Amino acid sequence: MLTAAQMAMIRKKEASLPEGHKRDPLTNYFEGYFFVTLNVRDEAPILGTVEGRVGVPYGEADAPHVRYTELGQKVLEVWKGIPQYCPNVTVLDAEAMPDHFHGLLYMKKVEKVHLGRVVNGFMIGCTHAYWDTIGIAWREMKNEEGTGAKARVWQDRYHTRSYRGPALFVRGYNDVVPITQEEVQIKIEYIHSQAERRLIKRDFHDRFHVFRHQHSRNWTVDVAMRAVAADPFFAKNPDKRELAQKNVLSRLNPDALLDYIGNRQWMMNERKLPLICHRADANHFDEQASAVISAARDGNVIVSAFISAREREIKQLLMTEQLPFIEIMDNGFSTKYKPVGKAFYACGENRLVQITPWSYIYQKEIQVTREMCLVMNELARVISKNDDDWWKGS
Repeated sequence: MLTAAQMAMIRKKEASLPEGHKRDPLTNYFEGYFFVTLNVRDEAPILGTVEGRVGVPYGEADAPHVRYTELGQKVLEVWKGIPQYCPNVTVLDAEAMPDHFHGLLYMKKVEKVHLGRVVNGFMIGCTHAYWDTIGIAWREMKNEEGTGAKARVWQDRYHTRSYRGPALFVRGYNDVVPITQEEVQIKIEYIHSQAERRLIKRDFHDRFHVFRHQHSRNWTVDVAMRAVAADPFFAKNPDKRELAQKNVLSRLNPDALLDYIGNRQWMMNERKLPLICHRADANHFDEQASAVISAARDGNVIVSAFISAREREIKQLLMTEQLPFIEIMDNGFSTKYKPVGKAFYACGENRLVQITPWSYIYQKEIQVTREMCLVMNELARVISKNDDDWWKGS
């Protein structure tokens, strides 16, 4: 049983970690697939340089790739060597970017072998490799410490403070737990795309700039509140309506300001149309989808939160035909936000704007509530300056 002092130290450590580095108490960290990200201390680009040209196919001489430094190569070697110390671990893939590291592994359940223990050992090995490259004779220092109480006093802790030298990575790590084999493959593809993604961000930096605290004359807190109040369910349940509106107020950006990332010209386009799929129109979905795609082909910019499965189907069609659209996001943008997956490339190719009315909160999965849907759908109408039933007359 932990003492009060030990519990206090644990709480202090957890409080100092960024939200993305805190462990989920409901996740089993003893077995399964894990995608781990570690950041180099001070974001120093010392693991390699990204080279090549965007769009050159993999395998060709000028394809996007990372030219590793000696240290970057050693970091990858330490990752590959994990099974020597943890036989229950299978390393699946990894990439050392200039200032951070991504690794994918699988753990078979072994008593007391936690993911944190595996990552801990990896960080120690990487820090030792770092010390080797900068000439710190840590092995000699370790031997001089001897054993017993004297050695324990000088023992390195947390791998971010050491009397021997600086740590390579910052304390803590971010993990994502892929559940299915399909998600594992997605992570592998993400790892392999890192070099090209870095080149795209470097060459088209302006396309990934987050415009914050933007005013919209037609978008106000009152408009968001009325969107909730007008819903038939909340209209019949005043207590739940009041709670829903409080929830919305707690999440909205102050003064109903908007943040967005992507091509400004699509925000300024006078021809914008909202996409909202209602259950009452389910039998006419094919008609709605056809009208939306035809309108987009004709130069209209589609605006939607893409909440329902039907809306996401149309989003996929827009992506496939490389048609521009504005996506309303269900969370705010973090400090280092960038679109993920296909949206990243759509943004880099000037085909996408992502906009959000929400302040950012760290959650591995955002719970999109009824009231959030109502607010985002209303924002789609406001941005486009059109009713969502426009397609019925097309």
